[in-house]
Amino acid sequence: MVVKRMTVGIGLMLALAPASGLAQETGGGTMPPAPAVGDETFRIGVEDILAISVWRDPDLTREVPVRPDGRISLPLLQDIDAAGRTPKELAQEIQRRLKEYLSSPSVTVIVREVNSLKAYLTGEVVRPGPIHLRSQVRLLQGIALAGGLTPFGGRGGIIIYRKTGQSEKVIELSYKDLLSGRKPEDNLMLEPGDTVVVR
Repeated sequence: MVVKRMTVGIGLMLALAPASGLAQETGGGTMPPAPAVGDETFRIGVEDILAISVWRDPDLTREVPVRPDGRISLPLLQDIDAAGRTPKELAQEIQRRLKEYLSSPSVTVIVREVNSLKAYLTGEVVRPGPIHLRSQVRLLQGIALAGGLTPFGGRGGIIIYRKTGQSEKVIELSYKDLLSGRKPEDNLMLEPGDTVVVR
């Protein structure tokens, strides 16, 4: 069985917390370093919690959740599209719109809580459903977060459905080989959007 491995790095801006990322193993079996705090590649997603700071204006400074429609609500500005933007891009948009009301607004956006990065576990796990990828989570860790296997789980192996651009890759693994340690390379790093089916 041949399993292709990919490398994905996603930076997270977290206030008062270390940076964390999601990364796939490289061919040499070593993990690339996590992106630094303030990595501008991270894109805001639905359910993320944002800290919006407007310098010298405490009435406009607040924490807001990104709604299911991808927007946030702020005084004066009402709805603003947030999902899909980097924190810097969102700060610039808020700043641009605030110029209608303030002379020289200065805005900072920090992601306080990352809730948008998820993988989905289904099949023979105790608690099927989404798990949050707030840090690097490997396949076995993801199964543990789903409560482990049911009494019948793992007998038919594991299938991971992973989006790669416009297509989808299917990765088939043996749970027995993974658990025995014979194929440690199969303990893949989960990526946002992965669907893991445990049979």
